[in-house]
Amino acid sequence: MSYGPLGLERNRREWTEAVRLQVRVVAALIRREIRARFGESRLGYLWAIIEPLGHLAVLMFLFVYILRRRAPIGGSIVVFFLSGLIPYFLCTRLATYLIGAVAGNRALLNLPLVKPTDVIFARMILETSTYLFVAFLLFGGLAVFGDYEAIPWDPLALAEAVGIICLLGFGFGLINLTIAAFVPNWGFLFGLFIAPLYFLSGVFFTVSEVPPPYRDYLLYNPILHCVEAFRAGFYHDYDVAYIDRAYALRVALGAVVIGFGLLRVCRRKSLEPT
Repeated sequence: MSYGPLGLERNRREWTEAVRLQVRVVAALIRREIRARFGESRLGYLWAIIEPLGHLAVLMFLFVYILRRRAPIGGSIVVFFLSGLIPYFLCTRLATYLIGAVAGNRALLNLPLVKPTDVIFARMILETSTYLFVAFLLFGGLAVFGDYEAIPWDPLALAEAVGIICLLGFGFGLINLTIAAFVPNWGFLFGLFIAPLYFLSGVFFTVSEVPPPYRDYLLYNPILHCVEAFRAGFYHDYDVAYIDRAYALRVALGAVVIGFGLLRVCRRKSLEPT
């Protein structure tokens, strides 16, 4: 390491160039992931929109046309359901999509410039940006057609919730990535594991509707807090008494630390061909 003004300047330039190089590597990996996931046709992007719309249609049919239920808060049942579906899918799809980050790019990891963290961050950025873009389209479309409840009343609170959601999904994804190196078909098993969370994460209900002691059990689910925090960004009179953002953030940070720790300890196993 060089010292003195000239040495520090040289080190700064070298560090800056290294960062720029890794940014270009991650950007190239993102473009590769886009082609691999969505195909050359832009129609492949439609699936990212069709999935939440399909779930929205099922919920609307079940709760509105069969059970005759109204929105627990606000006047738009569509915004209520959508504000639960988007954060849930953002978290769980991110946790699932990262499972194959290393395995799906193992050949590229033989290149000296490509590191496991590069392919992981590339998938994280792609999945996050995809669902945020989908959310913008869906909520923006509702607002354009006159459903003004789709316009967030507290964008800062909404951004905070999105940050915690992404961090939580990223942490779970890192842990899943390492487990998948030891457990065949972990992606399928994880899908079975998180399936019940769809019914326990506040997608179609609010925490205040659940009576104790069941409410206390549900509050151990960090995804529920993320969904509630996300939804609170759309309603100024939403009951936030049971939302603990600090708890969700602690779980998310803990998952990230554990995930990176497992990745470091089990790096050799993660890079082995399956």
